[in-house]
Formats: sequence, structure tokens, C-alpha cells
Amino acid sequence: MNKFFLFCSLVFSVVMFSQQKETTIDIEKLNVKVSTLINNHRKTLKLKELHKENSLQKAAEDHSLYLLKIGNLSHFQKETEKKNPVDRVRYYNGKKFSEIGENVLFTSIESKKYNDTDLDKLAIKIFNQWKNSPPHYKNIINSNFDTADLGFAIDLKRNRIYATQVFGTTGISIENQLSENAFGLKEKKGGCKKISLSTQLSIGNNITIENDKVVLYFHDKQEFEQLFSNENDGIAIDFIEKEQMSCTSSNKFDISPIYDGVLAKPVFRNELLENNIAKNEFKLITTVGKVPSHLIGKDILANVVLIFDSCACEYVVPLKVNSDTIDLFPIEPIIENPKNVILSNKGIIYTNEITFEFDKNKIKPINNYYYNTNNKVHSIQIYSFSSVEGNEAINTKLHNERAVAIEKFAIDSLNIKVKPSLKIAKENWEMCYLQLAMENLDEWISKPKKEIRNYINTNQEYWNNYLNTQRTSKLVVNYYGELTNDIEEIDYETIFAELNLRTAIFEKNNNKAIAALSKLYKSEYTDCLFEELIFNEIKTNATLVQNAAAVLSKNQNNDFKTIQFLKIWLEKFDTLSIDSQHNLLVLYCKINKDLLENWDISTNKLTNVTKPNTLENHFSKFKSNQKLQSNFDYILLYYSNHINDYSSINTYFNRVYSSFKSNCKTKEDRLKLALFLNHWTAYQYSVALLLPEINKPSFSKEEALLLAQTATLLFNESNTKQNQQILNKVYQLNKNEWCAWQKENFNLMRNKQIKDDFCKKCNNIKTKNY
Repeated sequence: MNKFFLFCSLVFSVVMFSQQKETTIDIEKLNVKVSTLINNHRKTLKLKELHKENSLQKAAEDHSLYLLKIGNLSHFQKETEKKNPVDRVRYYNGKKFSEIGENVLFTSIESKKYNDTDLDKLAIKIFNQWKNSPPHYKNIINSNFDTADLGFAIDLKRNRIYATQVFGTTGISIENQLSENAFGLKEKKGGCKKISLSTQLSIGNNITIENDKVVLYFHDKQEFEQLFSNENDGIAIDFIEKEQMSCTSSNKFDISPIYDGVLAKPVFRNELLENNIAKNEFKLITTVGKVPSHLIGKDILANVVLIFDSCACEYVVPLKVNSDTIDLFPIEPIIENPKNVILSNKGIIYTNEITFEFDKNKIKPINNYYYNTNNKVHSIQIYSFSSVEGNEAINTKLHNERAVAIEKFAIDSLNIKVKPSLKIAKENWEMCYLQLAMENLDEWISKPKKEIRNYINTNQEYWNNYLNTQRTSKLVVNYYGELTNDIEEIDYETIFAELNLRTAIFEKNNNKAIAALSKLYKSEYTDCLFEELIFNEIKTNATLVQNAAAVLSKNQNNDFKTIQFLKIWLEKFDTLSIDSQHNLLVLYCKINKDLLENWDISTNKLTNVTKPNTLENHFSKFKSNQKLQSNFDYILLYYSNHINDYSSINTYFNRVYSSFKSNCKTKEDRLKLALFLNHWTAYQYSVALLLPEINKPSFSKEEALLLAQTATLLFNESNTKQNQQILNKVYQLNKNEWCAWQKENFNLMRNKQIKDDFCKKCNNIKTKNY
């Protein structure tokens, strides 16, 4: 085949004989005539002339002969080394091109000797056939192409000629490469693993440049391990400078088939996993590259090369599309307002809590921080704890002696003469059970204390921080005072309610405490419910749960104690009033939303304490409250994501999407939902939500921006009409922010349609950083 091809490429014409007539076509002249027609057309469009090139001609001739052999049109060949146009150009040593295009056709011919006029007509016929076909015409007028050549083959049996034109963009070599051979990476081949677009975007859009490091935040460590299953699988970062996609010239990409800018050293599977710093066992945060010194401080983007079996299989171009979580449906708690309760401006005006931290088996605290005051002491309480490791007898001695030491401290250091109104000294099993739940060790909670103690003693190194927390003890000093009217009204109302709540709890006056909580709910902010005196009461007194849960739903600034409160009362759910149950579930959704949306913080362990799937019966009691059910679905969705339960993720995502979509009443609602969809990389849903609104008068500039951002991820180059409609609308409604976003996400300039619009409409306007 090669010899035949060589022969065909050397002769100037092809002569074919049939039984009756001779077909003679001067291939070289036909090549010149078609090339001239194409270049003349490009000149009318002020595009550069396409120069001929030997490797392109050989690739074109080779493919025309292949089309003759199969009797049909295709851009692909069976032979691996010549599979696609790029492969064929490289097969003939065409290594200087950064971009390759190809047009093919066949057209009928007559059995005769073609004179110059006949060749002109055939050339025009070939040119028009390509010109009138949009995909082929796109190659003809591509401003990036600067070289092209043609190859022909005659099909005598069918009286047709096959024509192939191969286009090329002469590439450049980006300077300051870190490796002369792309660190030994091989070019993409047929055996490369297929990676879905959503997975590519999940990787590319979660890459960040942090100082001189490039860091990947990936949502599922197990999926990552399955994706990169071989020790020769990994990631390499390709650093692209903004100047490579300037409006004053065509895009300048390196001629390498693997990278476009400067390729960083690849990081492979084992190193990626060993360097994982995620606190959540299901997640991955790892360094995937280092910024070269000559690029530090420059305007760069980090594109991603996905490597499988040392082969550069996928090139991922990230785009930072706006996204956000969505607010829960607002649900007001039900407040109890007792009648005939008189509140006072005198009582426990504030509380000072002095914390004592103890090392194992020690009575002397390791911290000495405290302060004194001249205010009148109302009362004190002592909470002394030992951790549960060791043995009970020693622990009993320790927490009792610590209580004595704390009381002595109150007398000697604070000059407090009053006796403690409450003295608690015990092993801190309540804290231990909560910690077991945080570690997903629920099965241990019901075991005998002896077994739990043995388990912790065996795993003391892991439990060390938890045990330190168990030993934390407190001296609570309550100060008496009278509230005067010289305080601002807003502050006065809050302090007044807090004073009455502390005093009522000390006096065991439930009605007064309920009234104070009711008043406190109206305050913008309070953290007094987390004070030891109050917190110990609201976690044991069912009468206070309804209003306490309501106040906590507005003030979740102590996640640990809020979850502790929920755990206690959700386990006693059926003993509570219906209004208390309602308020607990409202609080549950609010606190868990905050915890779960930050997927890598260690406090996520708190979500294990009251797992949402264990509460479905509780929420089913309120199934008529659709907004509460939707909020619970939202928590189930995020918890499923937290533990990477994909089956449940799909179920709850569809529920949440349906409920929020059915409640879209305004353009603001629609925008929030679209941002949420982008947060979950459901870009098609987002476009489908916004696109039908594009021609309505109510379509906002914020929606136009988000639609354009999201749609660019999915731009179908064959649907240029819809693409242009989206671009025209965002330029009309939100030009400045759209231009600013494009300048930041300059990878968009790879798309000719987007770049042409940008360079005409944005290049010379000043925009703020977006």
C-alpha cells in the first residue's frame, strides 16, 4: 500500500481505463485549482492564505485512497496508526501542527480526458460541495488554519472521485518547559479509559491554585480510587497564560499533543492518596501540581491532564461557574406564651464560666486563666468530671478531688464565700456516648460500661483528644444585678430576657423560664442557652423544650451543644408535646444544613449523632407539612453526599429539585434554584430552567449571566444559533459582569464564537474583578 501510494503521489495525473473510454484527470492541476478557489474565498473574508505542506498532502492522499477502498465517506480508518486525521498527519511526520481539520467528499465524474475547462468545472463543483455544507465550510473559513493540502482518488467502477483536504494550524513551542518529553507521558490511544463529562468537570472545576500549589478537592475518595486504579494513573497540570489567547492574534498553544502551555510534573495515584489531607474519610484533598517559578504572580489557569497507564487520555478545561447552596424553606417555630407571668429587672445579670482542663490522673488544672470581679455573687455551681478510661474507683476519687480543688479555687482566688448550689462530680459518660455516636460507633452505646472502657483503653491514642474533652470541668459563677434603663432598647430587651431566664431556672420556676425564652426568641442574637446553668436545665426539663428549640433555631452558634440537645430530646421524642416535636425538627434541619454544607470540616462528625435516616418516623408525623418534608429531604440529600450514598443522592436530589421548582414564584427563586443546580453540577437542569425564560421581559441580568456561564460548559458547536442567542442576551443585559467573568475564565477563548464576540465587545472596556 505504501509503494502504491508513493507512486500515486509522484505522478501528475491519474489515468483510468474502462471498456469503452479513458478517464484522465490531472490531479496536480486539480489540486491547484481547488486550493486557489478556497484561498480566493478566504481573501474575500480577509483570512490568511492556506499554504501547502507535504505531510498534509500525504495524509490527504492516503485517506482518499482509503475512502476508495471502502467505497464510502468517513474520517476514520481501521489501522490504529492512521485512525483519525491527527494520527495520519503524524504518521507522515507532520509534527508541527497544534490543530488539524479534515474535509472529505466524493462527487461524480465522466469517463473522458479532462481538459483545463473540465478541471475548472470539477474544481468549482468540489469547492461548492464543501462550501454549501456548514461543517465543511467551517474548516474552510477557520481563521486558525494557515496550511492545507489535498489528495484525490478515482473510483472507476462508480465513476466518482474522492477528495480529502487536510487543514493545519502551525504550532509554536512554549518556552520554559520543565521536561523535553512531557515527563515520558504517551499520547492518547484507543485503549484510554472513557471519563464522563460530569466526572471531568468534577475534577477540573474543583482545582484551585493556592500560593505555589495546585490543590484538588474531590467529593468521593472511593470513586477517585476506582477511577485512578493503577499506579501509573494520575494527574498533570498544564499551566496556561492569559496572553496565549490574546485578541490580537490566534490562540498560541504548544504543538505538543499532550499539553498547550507549560506542563507540570505529573502526580500519580499513590502520591495523590498519600498526600490526602481531608478530615472527612470519604473525601480527598490533595496537591496535584506546583506552579513553576517563572509563572508565579502571572495570570494563569490550571488545566488538567488525566493520565491512565502513563497515557495522557483526557484534557480538561475548567470553568468557574457560579453556584451556591439554597436556603431551606422558612418555617417559624411555634412559641408558647404563658399568661400572668411577671418578669423582673433584678436577678442573675450575667454568668462567668471558668474552665478547668486536666491531664490524665491529675487534680491540678493545666490552665490558670480566670478573672475577678467586685460584683455581688448570686450563686455558684461546680461541674467536675473524670474521663471514662482507667477504672471506676480511681475515676471517682479523681472527679471528687477535682470538685474540692475547684471549690477551693473559688474561695482562695475569687474570694467567694457562698456554698455551691449545685455540685456535680462524675465520670463523663454523657460526653462519651456522644463521642461514640460521632465516630459512628452507635452499637457500642448500648454495651456495658466495662466493655466500652476496655475498648477505649485499647484505643487510647486515637481517643486522647476525646478523653481530654471528657475531663473538662467548670466553675460557674452567677452574679446578681439590677438592669437599668440606660441601655439601648434592643440590648435591653435581650439582657432583660436573659436575666429572667437564668433567675427562673435557678428558682425552678418553669412558667417564668418559658416566658423568658418566648421573649428571647424575639432577640436578634443570644448565646445564653449554652451557659452551663441554663443548658443543663433545657436538656433535662421537657417543659422548656418547645421554646428552647425555637431560640436555638435562631442561634446555632454552638454546634456541639445544639446537637447534644437534639440527641437527648429526639430519643425522647414521643414523650414531648406536638409543638415541641415540631420545633425540634425545624431546629434539626437548620443545624444539620450548616454542618453538612461544609463537607470537609471535622464537625461533620456531629451529623453522625442524629443520622437523618433514623428520624424518618419522626418527620412522617408531619407529612402534611410539605415544606418541612422538603427541608428534611434536603438534609437527607446532603447526608447521603456526606457518606457517598449515590443511590440515595439521586433519590433526594430529584425530590429537592421538584419541590423547590414547584415553589419557584419569582425570578429570584429561579436564580437561587439554578445556582443550587450548578452546585450539584446539574448544569443541564440549570440551562433547562433558565433558557425558556430568555425572551421574557422578566428575565433578569443575573439570570442572563448565570445562563451564559452555565451554557458555555455545554456549548454545542453545531447549535451556533442558540449559542449566539444566549451570548446576545447576556451582552444586552449584563455586559460588564459577563466581560469580567470571561476575562477571569479565559479558557473560554478556545471557542471561536465566544472569542469573536468577546474581542469585539469586551476587549477595550474596563471591568472590575469578578
